[in-house]
Amino acid sequence: MNKFLNRKVKPARDYRTKDTVKRTRGTAYDELEEFSSYWSSLYTARSKMERSLMYAKGDQWGDYITDPDSGESITEGELIKKQGKVPLKNNMIAPITKNIEGQFRRNVTKTICSVRDRDEAKIGEMMSIALEYSQSLNEITELDASILTMLECGGFIAQRIEFGYNEYKHMNDAWVYNVDPSRLFFNTNIEDNRGWDITCIGEIFDMDFETVVAAFSKSRSDREWLESIYGKNRFKRRSFVDGVQGYNQKYADFYTPSDADLCRVILGWKLESRDAYFYQDMLDGSWGFVGLNEVDKIEQINRQRIQEASLAGVAEEDILLIEYEFKVERYWYYRYLTPWGDVLQEGRSPYWHGQHNYVFHAYPLIHGQVFNFIEDFIDQQRSINRTMTLIDFIRSSSAKGLVVIDEDAFNSMSREEIIDEYVRYNGVLFCRLKAGKDIRSVITQLNGAGAVQGDYELLSLQLKLINDIAGVNSAMQGKEPSSGTAASLYAQQTENASMNLKGLFDSFKSFRKRRDLKLMQTIQQYYNSPRYIELAGKDYSEESKYYNPEKVQGAQLDIELTEGTNTPTFQMLENEFLMKLFEMQAINVKTLLENSSLPFASKILESIKRAEQEMAENQSMTQMDPALMQQISSHNPGLIEKMMNDANASPQDGIVQAA
Repeated sequence: MNKFLNRKVKPARDYRTKDTVKRTRGTAYDELEEFSSYWSSLYTARSKMERSLMYAKGDQWGDYITDPDSGESITEGELIKKQGKVPLKNNMIAPITKNIEGQFRRNVTKTICSVRDRDEAKIGEMMSIALEYSQSLNEITELDASILTMLECGGFIAQRIEFGYNEYKHMNDAWVYNVDPSRLFFNTNIEDNRGWDITCIGEIFDMDFETVVAAFSKSRSDREWLESIYGKNRFKRRSFVDGVQGYNQKYADFYTPSDADLCRVILGWKLESRDAYFYQDMLDGSWGFVGLNEVDKIEQINRQRIQEASLAGVAEEDILLIEYEFKVERYWYYRYLTPWGDVLQEGRSPYWHGQHNYVFHAYPLIHGQVFNFIEDFIDQQRSINRTMTLIDFIRSSSAKGLVVIDEDAFNSMSREEIIDEYVRYNGVLFCRLKAGKDIRSVITQLNGAGAVQGDYELLSLQLKLINDIAGVNSAMQGKEPSSGTAASLYAQQTENASMNLKGLFDSFKSFRKRRDLKLMQTIQQYYNSPRYIELAGKDYSEESKYYNPEKVQGAQLDIELTEGTNTPTFQMLENEFLMKLFEMQAINVKTLLENSSLPFASKILESIKRAEQEMAENQSMTQMDPALMQQISSHNPGLIEKMMNDANASPQDGIVQAA
């Protein structure tokens, strides 16, 4: 059979050095303009994201309005300060996002790889261990917690999965990266929440020149070519006074890097097509696409099969041939471009899954429009801030301990003396009262109401509404219930409160499942050497911890997210169940310790194993040659007797003593 029809697994290689990579030093102006238009069309979505981030984590008085006096555009906070007031805020959105993050971190899940063939169950365990190892290596929980907050504020997120060398970890492996939405672009006519209608996706990078050379040059001439594009004179790195404040993301530009000393590189994936022939080999079940100029090879193979079958006496209708028909092949093609349209690298997807290496998700995506979770609370948060500022302004403008004094009653004292004596500890004022006058009419102290009672009621209502809208009530926050509240009622309140967040968590779970599937496929392709992974612990058999690429690379695997077993509640139930089995003598102490999650179980188990090993060695000594035993006895008469006593000791006694 011809090589181009062979669909067997090939050794994995880094996509930057694959033979399919083209280095024509050409240009792709049309693709660059298309990528730029997609990035620019996301301006409104990015603006909403920045505003939601501002209210969730930053300045809640940062919205721009028109100054009625000057007509200039200023922030609300600046206008309030201009009016002599203090722009107060009480951030009620931050506790909501923190509570959601805490709910996510508490609900531990585990990714399970399952095979479609029941006889290959060990392969599923082997792949599950490798995936768990990769997730631990990538600190996937931290990545997911961070990008979940971005999903709440932006409505769309993406992660990038690569295999290669990581300078921070100093190793080659599969890596997962969060993509900042300010650097992401994709075709904006999407309607599928799963991202199945994505036809173009990419990202803009800012790298120093040496990183660009390391990534895209294979010779000295490539370095010179890159220097002709980006220039030889490198700008000095600027020192920012206001660093780590998100200005590079907020004011990002498609063509210009954030820092003058960096080089802009644009990665774009497109779903392209070509006229081809779709073939299916009826002999071995293989299938695929070939170019229009390669159909002669199929005909040649078919003629050879017919000739060989005729010589063997096989009927013509029983000959298994390669069937083919004209079709349009769809495939993913990537390009690394400069801001001037130069192609740094391009090629078809090097991955076995045949797709791009991004995982995209939008929630909620309704009627082609992306919303975000924080938008629902912004107006309520603004009302809370305005009410607090208004109450503060009323209190600052009202009388607080104002003293009114009849100046004629203190003829012998000046105004300054009256003030000093009034505020002095144990002060005494001497006054002359006219006939019929009361002292209360001479000295009067006034206190303003401070604020209207209705303002406090309005503030309390707004604080309640924002929690009701978010679904994060006191039960979900873990606050102590009021006296008399039944435990079942409190549990039901917590369960009902989580219903508002169930859609968000289930949607994010779908994103993680698709991410883990693509990560698993990347591992399946590029883990091409055997390795032992001890990270799995007690959940899998010892045999499954030996990763065998020859078995895994050809297997058909699926992904499923299940509840994790390393939660305190589950471990407590597990330990109680094991103890009951031990008390019923259904299991021995070794089985109990091997499956227990108690922190001291492994230490006791090692002690038992050492005791068993010592007893086995003593037992072997009792079977020693009689002549040798006679020789040992002549030098140390008590040694043989001690060995015999140790050998005759009960194994259970040794185990109990070790425990």
